[in-house]
Amino acid sequence: MQAEIDRAEGRPRPMIGIERFAFYDLARSSFAVIQTGERRFYGCFMFRKGVIAPEG
Repeated sequence: MQAEIDRAEGRPRPMIGIERFAFYDLARSSFAVIQTGERRFYGCFMFRKGVIAPEG
């Protein structure tokens, strides 16, 4: 996941960790929830939706 984020940004953009219950609070106000068939425990990601300004 980190490699894809860095590739999309064109520069390193490190992910940060947040406390479990803080994640749950953010998830309650989310725009969308995507459930996959991933069987790993605690493989949750939160992405921020927004506008990417044009370069230049």
